[in-house]
Amino acid sequence: MNNTTNRQITLHHFGSPAEVAQLKRNPVPEPKPGEVLVRSHYAPINPADLNVLEGRYGKLPPLPAVIGNEGGGRVIDVGGDIDTFCTGDQVIYLQRNDCWQDFVLARPEQLLIVPDALDPMAASMLKINPSTAWLLLHHFVDLQPADWIVQNASNSGVGQAVIAIAKAKGWRTVNFVRRDELIAPLSAAGADLVVLDNDAGKATALEAIGNAPVRLALNAVGGDSALRIMSMLAEAGTHVTYGAMGRRPLKIPNSFLIFKGLHVRGLWLSRWLNSAPRAEIENVYSELVQLMLKGKLPQPIDCVFAPEQIVQAIQKASQPRRDGKVLLDFRPTGSEER
Repeated sequence: MNNTTNRQITLHHFGSPAEVAQLKRNPVPEPKPGEVLVRSHYAPINPADLNVLEGRYGKLPPLPAVIGNEGGGRVIDVGGDIDTFCTGDQVIYLQRNDCWQDFVLARPEQLLIVPDALDPMAASMLKINPSTAWLLLHHFVDLQPADWIVQNASNSGVGQAVIAIAKAKGWRTVNFVRRDELIAPLSAAGADLVVLDNDAGKATALEAIGNAPVRLALNAVGGDSALRIMSMLAEAGTHVTYGAMGRRPLKIPNSFLIFKGLHVRGLWLSRWLNSAPRAEIENVYSELVQLMLKGKLPQPIDCVFAPEQIVQAIQKASQPRRDGKVLLDFRPTGSEER
């Protein structure tokens, strides 16, 4: 073991994220029969992680807890009774909420093998944003070529993945953003139309799409922004909420339900991961991996921090203006190798 310890980002009480996340060192676990030991490489800091630290997420862990909803690494040891994983396999964590640690002891169904050709940084960001975008675009409306989709929070990780997947599938996107400087980069990334998230932006969008019906609206903000994209839907259109960045409730006019017959739905990735057949999960991630390998689904990275820099990493991830994800780097170096 070479005196290796397991660095873990732990939470003992809820509060301000940069204040309550703590780095602890514990012994490296050993796999028992039916278990796989993974050496983590990278793990992103997502809004859901910050919400957990604050105690504001939909499902909170019993404390104390190791935290982190996403990440990836390589298998370094396999317990008995397992023939689906081998030492050296590159994997991502699926049904795990303790990814911010050097070593993760997992059951086979909690892991997914991904190709060695997939960059480890990209692999670490595969679980949440790309799959959420995929489900938003495939599970609610049977979209046809050249269909329009409208979304807010378009510069978020999910929003950018929606743009990339829609472009690859031949669907068109109307993208609302809060700042002028986001329009050019999203347009360069393949967005068909990018406008400011206000009434003037809505008017511009409606003029651009003309009489084409909008059948799907994707909401991660709430409040007036959610109402704005909902109002653009055609009769019997579908509005899906998957986040609440604005921390504003969703208020639905009665007329939208009575006269337009809109469908109002919600998506929580964790529920899908816990309930979908394994074959479906593998198929979705296989499609996403292929898009990544072809360069059609980029995952922007702003900066990378060591676990010992968790305070600075969380502070950076909490800032509204970034150029991509903040990653934690758990890769082994020197004497840390197991």
